[in-house]
Amino acid sequence: MKQHTLVQRQHPIFSPVAIISTLLLAGMLSIVVFLTGGRAFSPGDLSALNNNGQPIGGFQTHAEFGGDCSYCHGPFKGIEAPRCETCHENVGQQRMMGEGVHGRLQMVEACAQCHLDHRGGDFNMLSIALSSFDHEVTRFSLNKHKRDYEGLSIKCDTCHVSEQDFTVSLNACIECHKAADPPFMTTHMEAFGENCAACHDGKDTMAEFTLEDHAQIFALTGVHQETTCASCHQDGQFEGTPQACNACHQEPDVHLGLFAADCATCHTPDGWKPATLEGQPFDHAVTTQFSLIKHVTNYDGTAFTCRTCHTGGDEFNFTDAQCVDCHAAAESAFMADHTAQFGPNCMSCHNGTGAMANFDHAQIWPLEGQHAATECTACHVNRVFKGTPTECVACHEESTIHAGLFGTDCANCHTPNAWQPAKLTYHNFPLDHGGQGEIACETCHTAKYTEYTCYNCHEHNQAEIEREHREEGISPQEITDCVACHPTGRENEAEND
Repeated sequence: MKQHTLVQRQHPIFSPVAIISTLLLAGMLSIVVFLTGGRAFSPGDLSALNNNGQPIGGFQTHAEFGGDCSYCHGPFKGIEAPRCETCHENVGQQRMMGEGVHGRLQMVEACAQCHLDHRGGDFNMLSIALSSFDHEVTRFSLNKHKRDYEGLSIKCDTCHVSEQDFTVSLNACIECHKAADPPFMTTHMEAFGENCAACHDGKDTMAEFTLEDHAQIFALTGVHQETTCASCHQDGQFEGTPQACNACHQEPDVHLGLFAADCATCHTPDGWKPATLEGQPFDHAVTTQFSLIKHVTNYDGTAFTCRTCHTGGDEFNFTDAQCVDCHAAAESAFMADHTAQFGPNCMSCHNGTGAMANFDHAQIWPLEGQHAATECTACHVNRVFKGTPTECVACHEESTIHAGLFGTDCANCHTPNAWQPAKLTYHNFPLDHGGQGEIACETCHTAKYTEYTCYNCHEHNQAEIEREHREEGISPQEITDCVACHPTGRENEAEND
């Protein structure tokens, strides 16, 4: 039998033919990718829109170099900022100098985070970037500019001239604010000019000049934080502004010439009042126990000052002689009698409020009820205090209706709360006789309280009444004492007795 030699079959993958074919194919693909700039791996067409209409880096749009990915992409690295900045040179300068919008953005090297592409020829890269844009990086906050004076949302083109380069129109600031408050804006521009962004950052603070910065020159604390810039910086001048208190605060007449010009010795920026004296809060009424509420103006209408009473140079010495001399000049007769009665030590009785200091009137006579509202002069005529009578009849004339009947001790029937109703200690006859409620005393007691009559209400025919009562054995002399037989006012109660 004829035998054949077996030929070993080559491996289908690692055969020389397969390897050579693979290398040739890979080489050809590499050449194609190189020649086409990686277009084969492109996820989509680049944008063909140009928002400002000006060429950048020799190109009108990204679509013009869509066939060469190397303009933006590095091998195995993706989009690289230096490649983008080859065309966008202004962005590179901002990033290097730390200025402008791109100089203040976080992760500014990651261009694709904000500027997307490969979304088609009509894709607007600027719009998508604005949708995630933080306006705070512009150093002008929109915190106070979300809505206009009419409550409408403020759009970008309200302040920016165009959406291509976003140049800010300072006229937009002026026109908007001037329409809302013309007088203020006119004065404000005269003082500080028309470059609003030079001072304002949208947060109602000075742009690039904080309170901490101002404190290096003059600390704005307390009420000074509410002061307008123009109050100190007039005519738009900032350098050389005086810092002395009296440059803004005129010394008040009340302590003119008493103190040095350093207001901070007694006052703080938290408020002009309360002042401090020797480090402690000073209130004249509390500290000196004498209120100035009745000492605002003098007898001649002039305003009181510290010097009116404190005449001892830089010292605040005071003696009661100051009170006596001042009041004696206006009321000499009264002061002569007054000091003769009570002595010249005014502060021992008076505290400046019009009330007696350290004086309890109840120890002499209680001021209760209506008496509490009575003026002192109602009882102390001509301001004579010693020997004032305390009997009621000294002020209240005895009423004619009970003159001579009850004595002069009014308190037996009356109280300080009111003269009426009086207190009755004995009265058997019902006061609601007739069923119309409590009747007035004068209804029955027409002349005086020890006499009464029923005839003001009951029909009275003297002859008929005498006849009827004579049948009951009642004489004409007894007939006027109705209560003797009718103690409760009922008609037939005498028959039942």
